[in-house]
Amino acid sequence: MKPADAAVLRGLKRRLDRPAADALVHLQGARPVSATLAAWLAARGSLSARLHRALGPLAVARLAQGLQPPWGDEHALLGLPPHTPLHAREVLLYGAGQPLVYARSVTSQQASRGPWRAIRGLGQRPLAELLFMRRDITRSELCARRVCGPEAQRVRQAWERAVGSSPRGPWWRRHSVFRFHGAPLLVCEYFPAIAQAWPR
Repeated sequence: MKPADAAVLRGLKRRLDRPAADALVHLQGARPVSATLAAWLAARGSLSARLHRALGPLAVARLAQGLQPPWGDEHALLGLPPHTPLHAREVLLYGAGQPLVYARSVTSQQASRGPWRAIRGLGQRPLAELLFMRRDITRSELCARRVCGPEAQRVRQAWERAVGSSPRGPWWRRHSVFRFHGAPLLVCEYFPAIAQAWPR
């Protein structure tokens, strides 16, 4: 890491809360990361609510939902044995008529019929309506990293199928695990490079 980059990280860690600092640690080596993008990746609470405040009315387009093969480290992040059937919900968040964030929420097929069955009926509503309305749902710390390889290609292809084209440049992912009655739900939110120019 260049000295100038290290100085930027130190300054951001002083200005942001602990989860933000943790996210920045995970992003070391994934340059360039603007202060704006770092803040978005580390922001706590509902992402859809924050996007609404910063960029105006938000719309949710559900792209896919149901039994799906795992992506990369999903079983490990969920703490589930390999080959556990997974239920996934994929959406694209829009603001001001523009696609902003691709999100993928994953739990076991069994949990999607049990504690997390409400995700099946969300339709075009944001997942935040479910996650942040109950005190008995817990959340792990946020982690963030740059996305590459097959995962980045999958995000790009999903975006292209929905919109017709995909933003250029790198992608970043932030993820956390929510638990309800002991059942984990992994929520991954993917940010295109243009997010570095979003308002904070």
